[in-house]
Amino acid sequence: MKLYRIGQVSKLYGISVETLRHYEKQGLLLPSKVTDSGYRYYDSRQIWRLNLIRTLRKLDIGLSDIARFIQDRTLDSSADLLDLQLATITEKKRELELLEDELTRRRAYLQQTRRIDVSGGIRHQVIPERRVRISSAETSSFWEVDRIHKELESQMADQKITYFAWGKAGVFLGQDAFEQGDYQTYKQVFIFDEQGEECLPAGDYLCLYYRGESPETITQEYRRLQAYMDEKQLIASGPAIEIYRLDIHETDRQEEYLTEIQIPYRPV
Repeated sequence: MKLYRIGQVSKLYGISVETLRHYEKQGLLLPSKVTDSGYRYYDSRQIWRLNLIRTLRKLDIGLSDIARFIQDRTLDSSADLLDLQLATITEKKRELELLEDELTRRRAYLQQTRRIDVSGGIRHQVIPERRVRISSAETSSFWEVDRIHKELESQMADQKITYFAWGKAGVFLGQDAFEQGDYQTYKQVFIFDEQGEECLPAGDYLCLYYRGESPETITQEYRRLQAYMDEKQLIASGPAIEIYRLDIHETDRQEEYLTEIQIPYRPV
């Protein structure tokens, strides 16, 4: 019977030597021959077993389940293993369907947001209550904001799909900072989450979109809002909300970033 050295098996099947040695330690794949100098050789029976292990691992079946099956192979255990494989495939199909639905929604979202006309000006909008998760961490660093968003995301029940991008994350600019013209220091960081313990209140908001992320652009847009509020005799009734509709998670081009500012207001 032809024998294959461990390096040949590794190269032939694209499996590292370390993985083959791990299978050996677990009792899953014992070489048919080990020389005095430590060279390991495998015959066709081990190759068959390796193919079986690879097939089961592709289905995410654990090594302990594989070991039990290999150590005592009967018709009953083969039937049990087939049932386990079918159940695993059913679960994977369900996960893939959920992923497909999410990616389809993201594709539609991307198409919708990239067509938004930022020249539309300031809008008055009545917005319902929204549930959020909030971190009270004051910062002026975009990268720190991104890190905090990720921490908030880790608190969510379902983390199979990332939430902190795709228009589901943002920051609060404190009311005092807005009135004093400090547009770079964020009071709090948040992500939208229907299971969140806090909420953004329903009410009247002034809203506008802008593209880009330079300090000059941000200052220009906030000053435009302040001038509009002065003209209409309105004042902020809460912190300004910045929602990152498109940002570094979707594009490396800052000119393609899309941010929405929402400011709750009331008459003077």
